[in-house]
Amino acid sequence: MKIIKCLFALTLVVLSFSCKEKSKENGVTIGSLYISKATLKPGDSLDLKYTTDANEEDISAFYYYTVGSKTYPVDITLNKADSLYKSTIVIPDSATAVALNFKNKKEFDTNNDKGYLFPLTTSTGDTIPGAIAGLANYQLRMGNNLGLKVDEKIAFEKIKSDLLSNKDLQKDWDMVFPRTYIAKDKAGAKDYINSRVAYYNSKTDLSELEYKNLVSLYQTIEKKEKIDSLQIVMEEKFPTGTMAQQKAWSTFYNEQDYDKKKELFEEFKTKFGAKSRLKDVVATRLASAAIENGKKEEYAEIMDQVSDKSMLPSAYNTLAWNYAEKGENLEFASEISKKSLDITKHAINNPVDKPVYITKSQYINNMTSTYNMYADTYALIKYKQGEIAEAIAYQKEAVADGKDPQLNERYVMFLNSDKKHDVILKEAALFIKEGNTTAKINDYYKQAYIAKNGSEDGFTENFEALEKVGYDKLVAKTKEEMIDKKPKNFKLKNTKGETVELAALKGKTVILDFWATWCGPCKASFPGMQQAVNKYKDNDNVVFLFVDTMESGDFDTRTKLAGDFVKNNNYSFNVVIDNPVKEGSRAYEVASNFEVNGIPTKVIIGPDGNIKFVSVGYSGSTDKLVKELSLKIDLLNS
Repeated sequence: MKIIKCLFALTLVVLSFSCKEKSKENGVTIGSLYISKATLKPGDSLDLKYTTDANEEDISAFYYYTVGSKTYPVDITLNKADSLYKSTIVIPDSATAVALNFKNKKEFDTNNDKGYLFPLTTSTGDTIPGAIAGLANYQLRMGNNLGLKVDEKIAFEKIKSDLLSNKDLQKDWDMVFPRTYIAKDKAGAKDYINSRVAYYNSKTDLSELEYKNLVSLYQTIEKKEKIDSLQIVMEEKFPTGTMAQQKAWSTFYNEQDYDKKKELFEEFKTKFGAKSRLKDVVATRLASAAIENGKKEEYAEIMDQVSDKSMLPSAYNTLAWNYAEKGENLEFASEISKKSLDITKHAINNPVDKPVYITKSQYINNMTSTYNMYADTYALIKYKQGEIAEAIAYQKEAVADGKDPQLNERYVMFLNSDKKHDVILKEAALFIKEGNTTAKINDYYKQAYIAKNGSEDGFTENFEALEKVGYDKLVAKTKEEMIDKKPKNFKLKNTKGETVELAALKGKTVILDFWATWCGPCKASFPGMQQAVNKYKDNDNVVFLFVDTMESGDFDTRTKLAGDFVKNNNYSFNVVIDNPVKEGSRAYEVASNFEVNGIPTKVIIGPDGNIKFVSVGYSGSTDKLVKELSLKIDLLNS
């Protein structure tokens, strides 16, 4: 085994320090961070001192440690003393590298794009084999989300160099590295993959994991006949293993008869055991089939057999919401909706079963947001059952910080039903002043004003004053979000076969909406986007381009899918079709160039030709989407 020496490790870009960094005592200062040891080892206890003027409520920190190709996050608890934040962390014994992250509101401290990245060393000071690969893989997978600018070619070469120097590590990367390799260097990757295949084929008795690795290698080079053959072997060799379970699941999934599905579920439990996670997936699908077949009493019995209770709340809430919207089966909907709340609240208070890929605080925040969403469902059910007071109480929980206009609207609607005019005047005013209002909230506020004052005298002045506060806050927030970044030019065909070039649109404000026909939030945002298109349709200086990306199929298939969707929904969108980086690649050219990692993503380019705004996701509010988009466009054209 070849050991990577300190001199080599310290010259790598992935490290955020070098032998020339300023040392203090036995530690080292890197950017805004002082760390109590200059070289880090598994099991070390480290004192951290981080300098920033950020307010205590705005600053947060966490670190990732790598084990092979996997990363695991851990919270860092910071204690403030003036502009200095202190903490102590202990590096897990299994770790090979550590990446520290400090965040002020939404902005990460990237240490001038180097990050705070540390390969760990052995007791003799040598870099642990796999540490450099782990950090490079961390950069590739997570760098963009953490504010780091990552040179993908350099990161790939680091992984390659580390793994080729330490061949005994390769088996732990066989489901990850070959896919990255073949996207960068097809010829080199095939040689590497063939050597890995030869390694497994030389062994006389493979474990199930080794068979999985071999299947993954064949999938990468598209050897279907080999994959099919191995799957048969795995089913025979491991009759209760993953492959056998997946085959049983497929048989269950394709069965249409409900009674036969029940038989298959019982067979699954008998053969694979009640603790199989896939058994829980089968159970939740059978429960859905019970509802589809009018077997509500069996639904509860089946769901009680799910071992992983974290799977239950989402299933309960989805069904409850469907009933709530339709106003059907409200008693049953109330029962399962309340279960979703109770299980989620328990998870918040007892986060022992959190997933390994998020920190404890991230898990609690995520589950709290989930609880608020489920509370919205329960509140609507209670409202439709005529239990207004309970609906108001739960909707107030759902509203939380008041940033979701749709949740706010239902809250004010419930208050209006209970004639809580004083509360409406207080709560709705806050929503309006924060810019998180809707047309209906504004109407309810006016009704409450008239009910309280006996007339609408003075209402216009009152309301306009509130709106101005909200507008000024939105303007200030929008200006803070403005960036100035040069985009890469592109030429794409639209669904009419015309070529659209970005460079030719310089001097105009260009809105790029990255979407796909399979993307639910993308499609949900389109009514609002159509309103925005209509608003600026007579303004020649504003151009909307809907970039269909991450869509499966060849160019003609993608063009037809996108074109048919827009046509069938009567949208007047100019849709351009993004292309894969190379044939068969999952990466798409324009989306990659604009660092789009999730859709919907909206990129707004100003008249100077530079990117000014980037927003990801959809809030669920048409009013808010149109208002925020319009403000950005108007600011760039003022």
